[in-house]
Amino acid sequence: MLFLTSIVDRPVQGRTGEPIGVLDDLLVRMGEERYPPIAGLVVRDGRRRFFVPAAQLQDLSGAFSLLSSSVVDLQPFTRRDGEVQLRRDVLDHQLIDITGRRIVRVNDVQLTRVEGAFRVVGVDISARALLRRLGPRALATHIVGRQIIDWSDVQYLASAAPVQLKVSYDRLAELNPVDLARIVDALSFRESAEIVAALDEETAAETLEEVSDERLADLLEGMDQERAADILEEMTPAAAADVLEDLDEEVAEQILSRMEPEEAADVQTHLAFDEDSVGRIMTTDFVRVAASATVGDALATLRAMEEVPDPLLAVYAVAADDPGLLQGIVRLRSLILADPATPLSELMDEDVPTVGPDDRAEDAARVLAEYNLLAVPVLHEETRRLIGIVTVDDALAELLPDVWQRRGVRGFAA
Repeated sequence: MLFLTSIVDRPVQGRTGEPIGVLDDLLVRMGEERYPPIAGLVVRDGRRRFFVPAAQLQDLSGAFSLLSSSVVDLQPFTRRDGEVQLRRDVLDHQLIDITGRRIVRVNDVQLTRVEGAFRVVGVDISARALLRRLGPRALATHIVGRQIIDWSDVQYLASAAPVQLKVSYDRLAELNPVDLARIVDALSFRESAEIVAALDEETAAETLEEVSDERLADLLEGMDQERAADILEEMTPAAAADVLEDLDEEVAEQILSRMEPEEAADVQTHLAFDEDSVGRIMTTDFVRVAASATVGDALATLRAMEEVPDPLLAVYAVAADDPGLLQGIVRLRSLILADPATPLSELMDEDVPTVGPDDRAEDAARVLAEYNLLAVPVLHEETRRLIGIVTVDDALAELLPDVWQRRGVRGFAA
């Protein structure tokens, strides 16, 4: 195993040992390979920097780099798109540790020779690596061990290199949206935008619902409005309404106009209510079943749905001739355990507390706590018709914003 900092600024020798210059950097091409191979050396001779292809590299060691030829092209080095310099573009830069779900700083780059080719195989994020470079060597020896992360477990950020790179971000989808949101918050705006641009609309929506309000507004206002509209369509209407309210008014209207009419109408419904009201946090995504139906009928309704509400906590029994008239609630547990022939009327709780859309969100949370409910129905103030529900997690998000919604940057720097 070799480490980048132990070989740069060391002599480069020709085949017979004659001096060629000193190793200034190593060049790699990011691509589909799990461990990118070294494409060549950037050699420095005085003020001149020139490129030596990897095919001419015979050996790397801490003392010197040995070439298989004494003839080199002294044309000034100019890198091309897709080429990354390990010293300039990776060392001392930030990467995402996929396994550790954090941002790390690269203090050294690990290399090894595999089947005749030198490849990048890991990064050292330990304090020892940093002290070995910047501090007294004697002090570095007292810091125990390296902390190596396998290269296949890190995400390189294309914006770290001043050239166009084709970098795959597929593995970011493996992260929990909350973890990914914390990373997005902790990175620079440019890096955050780079990550969000690489995500599919659903993953981007789940992530942005967890991002801080300030970063979220910046990201949406900075992206293509069609893309922003597609992402908002994947959010819950309540979350999308909160997002739009934080944007510049003109930008918010433009994005809303680009959303599909049905999704836009749901968002506008939520925007009509005060920010701290029940109407703002309620969801209209719930299951209605006629109170005259059986358990089997209700289960068949659920199976036939193209998208089942998430979370699915209960079904709401309504009058057969009026789907807005709430008759009672049947909890999911009761529905699953009952015989399919059992009428819902035998299982449903008819004495159901409710809230109104203009009530305060904290009132809904109080009702949920007092009655030990997972969701509370929302009835229209005047008609008393069922228009939505408030789930316990949405109520907690309103009551405990510092715990539920705040996305800090703690725990990312190694």
